[in-house]
Amino acid sequence: MDDIILEYDAFLRSLNQNSNYQCALLLGAGTSVTSGVQSANDCIWEWKRDIYISKNPKYAKYFSNFKLENVRKQIQSWLDLQGDYPKLGSPEEYSFYAEKAYPIPSDRTHYFKNLVSDKEPYIGYKLICLLNKLGIIKSVWTTNFDGLVERAAQSMNITPIAVNLDNYPQVYNQITSNEILCVALHGDYKFSSLKNTEKELDNQSQVFKKVLSHYLIDKSLIVLGYSGRDKSLMQMLEESFSNSGTGKLYWCGYRSEVPAEVRTFINKIRSKKREAYYIPTNGFDETMCDWAQLLVSSKYPDSRPMFDNIVKINKKDETISHFFINDFICNTHIKSNLHPIAFPKELYQFEVQNSELLNYKQLQQYIKEKDIVAVPFKDKIYSLGRYADIQNVFGNSIKGDVQRISISIDDIHKNPHFMSLMKQAIVRCISLHSNLESDGRSCLWKKNFSNYNINNCNYQYNEGVKVKLYFPDEKKYGYIAFRPYIHLDDNVQLPKAVSIQLNKYYFDKLFNNKYSELLDSWTEIIFKKTEHLKLIYPVLDSSGFSFVISKNVAYAGIKNLSNTGYTYYPGKDINPKQVVLKGISINEPKLMFSSNTETFENRFSDIHPMRGLITNKPFDSFLDNKDVLLGVICSLNYSVKLYDFLQGINNKWNANINPDYLIDFPGFQKAFASSLVIPKKNDALWSDITFSSNQGSDLSQAYELATIIKNKIAQMNSVSPNAVIVIFIPNEWEKYKHIEDENEVFDLHNNIKAFSAQRGISTQFIEESTLSDSLKCQIYWWLSLSFYVKSLKTPWVLSEHNKRTAYAGIGYSVKRSKNKSNIVLGCSHIYNSEGLGLKYRLSNIKENEVTFDNKKNPYLSYNEAYKFGMNICELFYETMQNLPDRVVIHKRTEFKKDEKDGIIDSLRKAGVANIDLVSINFEKDQKFIALRVKNSISMPDSFPIGRGTCIILSDKQFLLWAHGIVPSVCNPNHRYYQGGRSIPSPLLITHHYGHSDMITIANEILGLTKMNWNSFNMYTKLPATIDSSNQIAIIGSLFSDFDKTTYDYRYFI
Repeated sequence: MDDIILEYDAFLRSLNQNSNYQCALLLGAGTSVTSGVQSANDCIWEWKRDIYISKNPKYAKYFSNFKLENVRKQIQSWLDLQGDYPKLGSPEEYSFYAEKAYPIPSDRTHYFKNLVSDKEPYIGYKLICLLNKLGIIKSVWTTNFDGLVERAAQSMNITPIAVNLDNYPQVYNQITSNEILCVALHGDYKFSSLKNTEKELDNQSQVFKKVLSHYLIDKSLIVLGYSGRDKSLMQMLEESFSNSGTGKLYWCGYRSEVPAEVRTFINKIRSKKREAYYIPTNGFDETMCDWAQLLVSSKYPDSRPMFDNIVKINKKDETISHFFINDFICNTHIKSNLHPIAFPKELYQFEVQNSELLNYKQLQQYIKEKDIVAVPFKDKIYSLGRYADIQNVFGNSIKGDVQRISISIDDIHKNPHFMSLMKQAIVRCISLHSNLESDGRSCLWKKNFSNYNINNCNYQYNEGVKVKLYFPDEKKYGYIAFRPYIHLDDNVQLPKAVSIQLNKYYFDKLFNNKYSELLDSWTEIIFKKTEHLKLIYPVLDSSGFSFVISKNVAYAGIKNLSNTGYTYYPGKDINPKQVVLKGISINEPKLMFSSNTETFENRFSDIHPMRGLITNKPFDSFLDNKDVLLGVICSLNYSVKLYDFLQGINNKWNANINPDYLIDFPGFQKAFASSLVIPKKNDALWSDITFSSNQGSDLSQAYELATIIKNKIAQMNSVSPNAVIVIFIPNEWEKYKHIEDENEVFDLHNNIKAFSAQRGISTQFIEESTLSDSLKCQIYWWLSLSFYVKSLKTPWVLSEHNKRTAYAGIGYSVKRSKNKSNIVLGCSHIYNSEGLGLKYRLSNIKENEVTFDNKKNPYLSYNEAYKFGMNICELFYETMQNLPDRVVIHKRTEFKKDEKDGIIDSLRKAGVANIDLVSINFEKDQKFIALRVKNSISMPDSFPIGRGTCIILSDKQFLLWAHGIVPSVCNPNHRYYQGGRSIPSPLLITHHYGHSDMITIANEILGLTKMNWNSFNMYTKLPATIDSSNQIAIIGSLFSDFDKTTYDYRYFI
């Protein structure tokens, strides 16, 4: 362990231990980013942009956002060509560009005044004031011009003693209990004197040096958000710690690796017998939050109300806008598998003396094979069955009377325990009524076996249905869905690959009309000849509990938002009373491309990515027309074959499948308006590997292979940092790709991706089977896109979206060992609605900061959710010029109350006015069949439901088909179904917070399904915000550390 580094939790304990002593803060530009003030690095890029467009004014419009990576590349390339500008990343950039962009001092002052004058201090600054009131922080020294400390102090009724270059004698003032000393070392924007140029920065006030040296004899200094850029300030700090004293130096940084200049500085201070440490942190606001939280919890509980007032929103708007459809007109119908069901009006309730029976699993084991069903809830047992059977089963365990109480459909809807109880009774009744086997909980299956043969092995399975209950809002009854599935005997250990293949064999051939026939066949099995199935539980008990299920199913009426006067005549066989659901059909989102002309003035849009590229150019072609460069790591025996295969990407290939989607591949140059540079066998960017099996275990050999590949990647990256590294995996390495044993899981792909992502290296795996695949047109389209985007280029963005909305997503990776869980949180963000800038930040979450549901899904505590919100703000400020007006957060699981409150509080405190929290998951049990009308009779269509169809389920829930039919690329009157198999499952969209309407939320999700550049498919089934989040978190769990680094998602794909 590096003795310079002090672990973050030890740092907090040290501050807590020394809370009786005053300390000082030194704040750099990094502390003001979340208050909306640009970092020093962003100022440098803005000055570069200003210089560039003043010399190239015709490009001003296209270089307005200097935070875009491609804009920066283009500007830097131009600056490098001029020959008289500093090298990228050199220490003199800040002072050079400040003076070069605005050589007149008053212009620089005006620039900074505009930069900071309207900014409000965020959480960290206000927590400084809390610690000031506790007597811990009495002085703040800062290189910033923004005046945020003073503003925060004034807002909390603290008098700031503001000292700057124009009134430095005030630094000698005695600070009283309700005051805080604020020293602006480089000046204050409200006054005339500012330090920005090299000459100005190299001269620190002698008065400041003298006072700080005296101050730090017995007081610790905590450095936050400061890079150590100015030589004179670093010299002043060194001199201040040259005297003997008890005050410590805590240098808080973002990364776990200590910057070289900071390490040198700390060692110099230590040589003077003073204590100094480097602390890897998660930033200014989070550090202040953790520090203040620890103090309030352990030593100053009376300050809890003040802390809460700083970090929390006192009055939250808890209302959620209800989903509805304006001016509904039905343009088509779709048919569901939802049957109306009426439930018993009563059930039994009693208490038990044996508390173990209040555990669900133990209760189910206790009543196993008994003719009752029961569930625990709130210290009571609720049951359906004969009164005598309940008495016999529970006997002396019953405490008090067994009561028969009323229950409403609303009670069942809102209580999952009651829902489970009803479902158990229904399944048991249907099992007996229809002569089916069951698990007594949710599954029914035929008694006779079917056979499936694969690789000369015969496997038996049963056709079955899964049962699920639904409760649309404002309905007097519920619905029961029967969803077909393949049942496998619990005693049969079927290999996962065989199970997947079996399900494909059974369901993939079931097109929309065939799937409808399957549903109808199960309806006949369950209902037989009756129109209303009346079930009594227990069976044949006249005093039992009755269920009534209708054979009729629910229909949904769909309004087509693009309908242009078409008159729809529904089938006469559809009873209007069965049309109980309403929905809409949304148009396919368009993608935006660059003009195919030499001008930059026009943008063109198309729903189809391949057609859009061929007809136009990639979105960023006017910004980045550099060649795409490859590096290749290959098994020695395959180098000639792989080279020939890669050369094929520059040729034309005809589309021989999917004519309604796939377009002829014209070659890389014509498709992407860039050249692809493929290295030759003896080039520095081509490396052959010889690797053969040895005496070690497969796991040890897999690690050895991974090390060889990673060393080759590092070598190539040192030669050409921008190259995309191709890694060829021959069949002989197959056994090393994924290995699991009792202690660990090794994945070659993830191991190499984790190594490369941490170093900003893009990689592309190619397996041996790809080289011989006959679908060359499709393969070269997909591979060319991968090479293009992994060069950090942008092929397309979204068109027609709100430019002031930004998006984020949450994903998790949970690694469980015997004693603990390692949880990695992946935070994705797309910083504008066009889809630009899909980035990820990863963090390690302590196990005590999460809770788990019964499916082992993790949920954040309030504190971690709050930090997640702060992280989002930082990510947005890194990549946007202003905080967005609206933030949308997507997640695969629900938002628990603590998560919701933490995220909302942190974002609202940052100034985000509108927030939408949306969970997105697959709905597998509700099945809908597309219909067509022929001779006034509705019948199942051969194609499934259209992509973009939405059906409202409740005020805050709707179904969205992100997967479904779309227009053909060759004929708009033809239809294309991606994958062409079975029928699509919709997404279940739940709105947990916010005021956006269904059309807005659905349009955004649909658009973001077209922003995963890892595939040339028309879309992915999930939006880009969460499509790869969990997988990226899994790769991220292999990282050596979790700092504040933001990663482009293309390093992971």
